[in-house]
Amino acid sequence: MVRRAIPNASTVDEANQVVRGNWLQAIEQHHLQYSGTTMIRDILDIGCSVGVSTRFLADKFPSANVTVSPILKFCELISTVLYR
Repeated sequence: MVRRAIPNASTVDEANQVVRGNWLQAIEQHHLQYSGTTMIRDILDIGCSVGVSTRFLADKFPSANVTVSPILKFCELISTVLYR
């Protein structure tokens, strides 16, 4: 997927660094804008699939507790809340 998003990347790793790097930068900017310098303690990765982005989150925010929630589990939870 990342090679399609960044077709000029020479490797999958390079494409991942560009895509995930931009994404992590946006998360960090949002956090700074709305939470200032408070430390990120918890991250919930909703729809993490196989966890590629989860690894990038954990590396970027090493002091945070990263919890994964695969999309199917998330959908099951939402349907339980909405339809029961």
